[in-house]
Amino acid sequence: MACPVTRTTTTTTTTTTTTGQAMTCLAWGDPHFETFDGQKMNYFGTGEYYLVQSRVLMVQGRYTIDKRWPKASVMTGFAVGGAVMRGHRLVFENNDGVATVLYDGKPILEEFPSSFNDDVISSRFDKTVSSHKRAKNKQGYLFLLPNGVTLAVLQYQSKYIDLTVTSPRFPGKWEGHCGNFNGDKTDDTADAMLGRGAKADVEEGDSMFVTHAPNTKSPDLDISDCDPKARQMAEESCDGLDNQNHYDACVFDVCLTGDPELEADEEDLEELAEGWWVHRLVDKPVQVKRGTFLGKVQGLEEFELDLTITPKTVQKGWRSILHMTDGPHYKNCCEEGNRIPALWFHSESTRLHVRMSRAGKGNDGCDPKEELPLGEPTQVKVRVQGPYLVVFFGTRVVCVSGNYAKKYSPTSRVAVLGSDSWHEPADATIADVMYYKARPLPVGEMIGRVPVVLERGQLLGKITTFEMFKLEFDIKPTGKLDGWSSILHFTKALHRNHGEEGDRIPGIWFIPKTNRLHVRVSRVGKHNDGCDPKPELPQGEVTHVTVKLAGPILTVRFGDKLVCSNNNYKEKDPGRTNVIAYSADPFYDAAKAELSNVIYEEGNDYPHGELVDAPIKLERNHYIGTVDSSANYELSFVLKPESKQPGWRSIIHFTHDMTRNCCNEGERIPGIWFHSKSTRLHVRSSRGGDGNDGCDPKDQLPLNKETKVTVRVTGGKMTVLFGKKSVCETKAGQYKDPFKAEDRVAVYAADPW
Repeated sequence: MACPVTRTTTTTTTTTTTTGQAMTCLAWGDPHFETFDGQKMNYFGTGEYYLVQSRVLMVQGRYTIDKRWPKASVMTGFAVGGAVMRGHRLVFENNDGVATVLYDGKPILEEFPSSFNDDVISSRFDKTVSSHKRAKNKQGYLFLLPNGVTLAVLQYQSKYIDLTVTSPRFPGKWEGHCGNFNGDKTDDTADAMLGRGAKADVEEGDSMFVTHAPNTKSPDLDISDCDPKARQMAEESCDGLDNQNHYDACVFDVCLTGDPELEADEEDLEELAEGWWVHRLVDKPVQVKRGTFLGKVQGLEEFELDLTITPKTVQKGWRSILHMTDGPHYKNCCEEGNRIPALWFHSESTRLHVRMSRAGKGNDGCDPKEELPLGEPTQVKVRVQGPYLVVFFGTRVVCVSGNYAKKYSPTSRVAVLGSDSWHEPADATIADVMYYKARPLPVGEMIGRVPVVLERGQLLGKITTFEMFKLEFDIKPTGKLDGWSSILHFTKALHRNHGEEGDRIPGIWFIPKTNRLHVRVSRVGKHNDGCDPKPELPQGEVTHVTVKLAGPILTVRFGDKLVCSNNNYKEKDPGRTNVIAYSADPFYDAAKAELSNVIYEEGNDYPHGELVDAPIKLERNHYIGTVDSSANYELSFVLKPESKQPGWRSIIHFTHDMTRNCCNEGERIPGIWFHSKSTRLHVRSSRGGDGNDGCDPKDQLPLNKETKVTVRVTGGKMTVLFGKKSVCETKAGQYKDPFKAEDRVAVYAADPW
């Protein structure tokens, strides 16, 4: 016997994991860079260069010479790709103050003001709301991408642009003029990049721009290249900056270009990263006080409100934290627009009461079950997007409502109160309060090699699922809970747990008070079908789990061992886009476990023809795969017996029902065993009217010698051959009605029975 040869092609989803807080790379002037790690660098060559070069995020910049400033290049455009763009491409070019923005080659944001949104990008062309002197009253572009990536552009009437790229760090190699994003700014210099072999030039075949601009060497320029009179003007223009590095950069820019507009306090350029539709209402922690007016903002149908809340004590009565209400009357409740949103603590609790108006209901909302910890800051996010209201604690979904398909549309400037004047204030501080256009949900991030402790409501992002798939992960249980506890859950909608097809594709839990898996995979006609392995996972040990759906069969393996199967999947859930991936979901407590090496990929059907190649030792419950069923067939294999054992001993078993051994039709097509204490074959193959008919050769197989065995059903009879010799044959016509399965059949070597 030999091992199976499986020839399949798989398509793997993104398996990125965000690590660390988001940082910003700044590019301004001619052009200067402040890398993600804080190093300041200058690049004066022309052409196309990588600003960010990583698998997840790719940003290319174009530097050209402005005829007014022939000594140094300026940034005039950029292009964005990588896994975060999910196959899409964004290109921005500023040509003498006229910007062209292309999304997959088609113009967007052509009017002022205007916006463009889809499942991947949320963008706007408008006046900046930043109060920074470099950005004030200028036209800007904001691009919100999945996974926390933001690009903000400040457009000038000449060729150049200012650009900020804000991103979390994703695993893998990072290079480019924005640095290698490793927390060490000393290795972001040009010399350090050359030393490690990093190349920032974009080759023609790798360019994401419409036409490629070849690169030229960056000239060596310093302040000595500046005319003395121009230098004096620059020093006067830049006087008063509080940092020597910023002062030197300003003098260099203004001197070489002769443009005082380039004077700026680069230390404040981080404001640009917050974009042109982001309102920062509170920065440092402030004590909540009744009726505190924080300002007015332009209300948005789809938005995210971020704030950090630190409760100090628990108090009686509803306690107001923050209240946004629409004009002109700015009421408390309960008309549409009175709470968009508003947050309180429940009485004698730090549990949030989150209310958000929608069309037809002024006081709808979503209240998380978890309380906020006393004395500890918690980042709270309230997001309205698509049909959802979602509340996050950090990155965890703690409450979701699917009632927001019809949203409230703000009609005027919205007042922001912290707290409101209608309730007593919460004894808490709020900080980092921001209100802005909601960015797209993350692209499907899976969990990498580093084990992650499961947390309730951890949103991984949106993924594409497949009709046939393979899901693999490593899991180490660390305890047991009294109730159902979630591990992984893929669902068609943020708020969907169960009850409809597509709610669990798949979902995986621990059964209460055990480390036994509960594996559910929706199919046509049964939304909560699945397969629960009988053995528990060992606590404190890592087990590699594989859930596979191929052909009509769902299987679960622990390592190489098949532990569960279900052959009811002839009609499978179709592949879907924009599926929500959780680990663990927000509907149950998180399993006490560590998860790592999560891979979800498209799977093909099981092998045809040759099932086994190199010799293998027979093992109980060794599942090989499936094959197409045929009424008339020939099965051949080489068998080398090593000993005789008591009891029936399985060799190979084909069955259309993985849950049954014998003796209905189709359960042995064929099945082959050794007789007890013998090497004599017991060969069974179903036929019409007899599920356990067959033909047993009288000869035993020789020990420790290879024998080629052939079982043939054709012409109305069964024949068994050793080599070319016929050793058993049924009567003519006995197999005139051989069994034919409707779908593919499972193959074991040896079976589990």
